[in-house]
Amino acid sequence: MPEVPSPLVATPPRGPGRLLDLSVLRRAELAERPYRWAEIPGTLRDGVVAGETARRLEAEFPTRGFQLTERTGNGAEKTYRTRNLPLITQGRPVADSRHALTPLWQRLVDELAAPDYRAAVAETTGCRLEHCAVEARAVRYGPGYWIAPHTDRADKVVTQLWYFNSRWPAHWRGTLRILGSCAPDDVTTEVAPHQGSSVLLVRSADSWHSVTPVSADARQDRRTLLLHFIDPTADTGSGHQEAHPGDAALDDAQRPGATGGRAGPEPARD
Repeated sequence: MPEVPSPLVATPPRGPGRLLDLSVLRRAELAERPYRWAEIPGTLRDGVVAGETARRLEAEFPTRGFQLTERTGNGAEKTYRTRNLPLITQGRPVADSRHALTPLWQRLVDELAAPDYRAAVAETTGCRLEHCAVEARAVRYGPGYWIAPHTDRADKVVTQLWYFNSRWPAHWRGTLRILGSCAPDDVTTEVAPHQGSSVLLVRSADSWHSVTPVSADARQDRRTLLLHFIDPTADTGSGHQEAHPGDAALDDAQRPGATGGRAGPEPARD
C-alpha cells in the first residue's frame, strides 16, 4: 500500500493573542445519540469586551468572491443552494480568497490551518486526524437557500461550523437540524445560527443533518464558517449519502429554482 503523504499545514499564526480558545474545545463533551456531536459556545476568545471577537468577525464576514452552488430537481440524490468562498484547501489558506478577508479573518484562517487546532479537535473527538487535510469555506445562505438531509461523505471525518449572526429570529428559519434518520422531520435537535456558536460533528453512516430553508423574511444572510478534516485514504465509492453544509428537504412547490441544474462549480461537499 503506498505511503500516504502528510497533509500540508500552515505556519502557526503570529502576532497578537489567539482568536480560538482551544481549551474550551478540548473540554467539550460530545453527545452519543443520535450520533457523536456537540454544540460548543465560547470557542472564540473574548476581546477587552465580552463577545467582542465574535462581533468583529460578524461585522467583517467576507462579502466578495462567493460562488452560487446548487443542486435542485426531483432527480437529484440530494439538493442544496448556498454561496461559498473557499478559505483553506489541502491544509493551506487559499491565496486567491485572501484579498476578500480582513486581517482579523486572515488570522482566524491561519489558526484553523495550524497544527494545534488539529490536535485539539483530535483530543476532543478521539479521531485520528494526523493525515487529514483541512478544508474550509465561508458560506452564505440567502432567502430560500437550504441543504437537504444527508450524511457527510466518508472522507469527511470531522466537521466544525461557526455561526456569525447576532440577530436571528426563529421565524427566519435556517436552522441546523440534527436528525435521527434521513427523514427531514426526525429532528433530535435544532441549532439556530447565533453569533459565536459552534457545532462539532463526527461523521458516521447515521450522522444525518440538514439546514432548513432560510425564510423570505430574513433580512440578512445566514453566515457560516464550515471546516472539514478530509481523510485521503477513505473509501468514497458509491453508496454514501452526502451533500453540502447542512439543510432540509423541500417539496417541489417550496424548492426555489427547481430546474435540476446548478450554477458554478460544485464545492467540496459535506
